[in-house]
Amino acid sequence: METTPDNPAGPLAGRRRLIIGAVVLALLLIAGTVWATTRPGVSPTATQATETASAAPDTSGPDPSAAAADPDPSAAPASADPSAPPAPVPAAEPPQAAPAPEAAPAVETPPAGSDEELAAVEQPVAPAVPLVGTAVVKTGVSAAITDVEAVNGEATGIGEVAGPALRFKITVKNDTAAEISLDPAVINVSYGADNSPASSLSGPGPEPFPATVAPGASATGIFVFGVPKDSRGSVKIFFNLDAGTPIAAFEGQAPA
Repeated sequence: METTPDNPAGPLAGRRRLIIGAVVLALLLIAGTVWATTRPGVSPTATQATETASAAPDTSGPDPSAAAADPDPSAAPASADPSAPPAPVPAAEPPQAAPAPEAAPAVETPPAGSDEELAAVEQPVAPAVPLVGTAVVKTGVSAAITDVEAVNGEATGIGEVAGPALRFKITVKNDTAAEISLDPAVINVSYGADNSPASSLSGPGPEPFPATVAPGASATGIFVFGVPKDSRGSVKIFFNLDAGTPIAAFEGQAPA
């Protein structure tokens, strides 16, 4: 190809310009890349991290592993039969009451006026009246001893000893408006200067008091006590109506 004043290099010069332009373009691209990765405030590591984070999947939703570890107790299993009735919920067991403290054993005390209580009270003895006489036991009630006689005592009970004895009659008169009981009445006898106690005997002919004495009526009992003949100069007979009444006393010489 011929050269001309307008095209001094010819075809070779055109190709050279194309190559130079391509090299310049490549250098510009390389320079732009280097500048983007090395500009102030941005490191290659941060850029790569940003790109990696943007490419990572979104994990901000519920953690499937956490849901598997802590399932909702109210949710029914996927395979459960929807037509089946729900399982019964066990009733809460009521709280057990604390055991009550054991109570101390009650101390039994005799009721007021009972025999146990009255037995602990020392009964007064009223002033003695003559052996054959009448004593006021309490208001409206009196006792009289009559028919004191010497007998040969009979022993049929346990511990009794037959021998010289006295038999006498006691009459109790009730001048009150209420019935009185003679069940608790007790008779005792003593003799001699030292007031030795006499023992009751089974005979002859004793007669116990009736259980009660009606208002305005009288009741009689006959009693036998062993008393030595040589000790009858001073004999005392005691009539105890009940534990709450003073003891009536009769004193004197008894028949030998």
